[in-house]
Amino acid sequence: MEKQTNNNHNGIISLWKFVFCIMIVIFHVTERIPEQGNWMKNGAIGVEFFFLVSGYLMAKKALNVKENNVHLGQENIQYIWKKVKSFFPYILIAFICSFIVKSWYNEYSKSQIINSIWNLFLLDMSGIKSTPIVGQTWYISSMLISMLILYPLVRKYKKNFIYIMAPVIVILVSGYLSHKTGNLRGPTTWMGITYKGTLRAFFELSLGTILYEISEKIKRINFTNIGKLIITLIEVVGFVSILFIVNIQNASNKYDFCMLLILSISITLAFSGNTLFYNFTNKKFIYYLEKLSLPIYLNHIWIIDLTTRLLKEVNYDLKVVLVILVSILFSIICLFCVEKIRNICGMKIKQIFIKENN
Repeated sequence: MEKQTNNNHNGIISLWKFVFCIMIVIFHVTERIPEQGNWMKNGAIGVEFFFLVSGYLMAKKALNVKENNVHLGQENIQYIWKKVKSFFPYILIAFICSFIVKSWYNEYSKSQIINSIWNLFLLDMSGIKSTPIVGQTWYISSMLISMLILYPLVRKYKKNFIYIMAPVIVILVSGYLSHKTGNLRGPTTWMGITYKGTLRAFFELSLGTILYEISEKIKRINFTNIGKLIITLIEVVGFVSILFIVNIQNASNKYDFCMLLILSISITLAFSGNTLFYNFTNKKFIYYLEKLSLPIYLNHIWIIDLTTRLLKEVNYDLKVVLVILVSILFSIICLFCVEKIRNICGMKIKQIFIKENN
C-alpha cells in the first residue's frame, strides 16, 4: 500500500511535542518544590526536542519555498513575523495571568513593570535587562533571534549551509558549551556575548537542518517490513529512553549531550515517515494535543505557583496531577478563545486600521 503523507503534520512529532511539554511541566513542579519529590528532575532537556524540530521545519520551509521576486531580507522578516503573530495572543494571555498571580506575592517596582515589556515582546534573550513575567518565553525569544540569522543563510546557501556551515556551527558551539558548562541547563547564564539559551537555540536549530536532510534521504528508502520494524523500535526506544534518563540523579551534568543525540536520531526517523506508527498517529486528536502544547508551556508556571501556594498541605504527587490537569484545561479554554477571536474579529480589526483599495 502506498504510504500516506501529510505535508502539514507529522502525528508522531505532534504526540511527542505534547509528551515533552508535559515533561517540562513536571520538571518545573519538581524544581519549585524539590524537597517533596523528584519526578523528571532533569526534564529541561525537553526544550532541546522543540529546538531540533523547529530547525527541521525551518529547513523544510527554506528549501522548498517557491522562488519569487521578494527580497531575501523582506522574506526573512515575513517568516519571523508570521511566527510572532501565531505566538503572540497566547503570550499575551500568559503574560496577563502571570502578572496577576506574581503580583499577589511579589511587589514589582515601576522600573520592573516597565522593563517587563522586553519579556512581552520576546526580546529578553537579546541581552536587554528585563523582568521575566513569563520566564519560559526565553525558548521562543532565543529561537526567533537565532532564526533571524539562520533562515536567510539556509534560504540563500541551501544544501551548502546544511553540508558545510551547519556541521561547523554544531561542532564548535556544542563543544564550547560542553567545555565551559558541561551541560545544556541554565538558559540565562551569560556567556560573554549572549545567553546560553540563545547559543543552545543557534546550534540546535542548525542541527535540526541537518536532521531534515538525513530524514529526506531515509524517506526515499523503500524499507522491508523488517526494516520498518527495526527503525520503529529505534525511534520509540529513543524517545521513551529520554523519559527514564531524566529521572537519573544528576543526569543533566552527565547525559545532556547524549540525550541530544538520542533525540536527533528519533526525530530524524519520525520525520522520515517510514516507521510503523506514522499513519497510525496521523489523527485529529493528536494534532489537537500538539496545539495545546504552546498554551500549556506558556501558562504552567503561574499555575504551579498558584497551586503550591493555595494547596500547601497537598502532597507532591497530587500537586503534579493537579497542575497538569489545570494546565490542560486552561489551555483548552485559551485555544478555543484565541481561535474564535481570530475567526470572528481578525478581518474586522484589520478593517478599522487599514483601508481597502477600490
